[in-house]
Amino acid sequence: MAQVWLKNEKIVDIAQLDTAKTTKTLLAAEKKKDGIYTEVYRFIFHDKTGKSYELITKNDASAEECSVSGVSVFLVSKSELTE
Repeated sequence: MAQVWLKNEKIVDIAQLDTAKTTKTLLAAEKKKDGIYTEVYRFIFHDKTGKSYELITKNDASAEECSVSGVSVFLVSKSELTE
């Protein structure tokens, strides 16, 4: 979902991402009622030109479904490696 958001916001073309370098970290999970959890993840994507994109996502999920709600996506940083 985070990759699609980057594409829809015209931040980066998904085909330009180096998926082998992508990192995903669960920052928080809070149990709610009926087996639903609110999850907050940090993603760092890297493109093939050396730029990186750090995103935070928040959504509700269950053991059966990876997402049972809409996903809120926040762009934390966009940076470029310079030499």
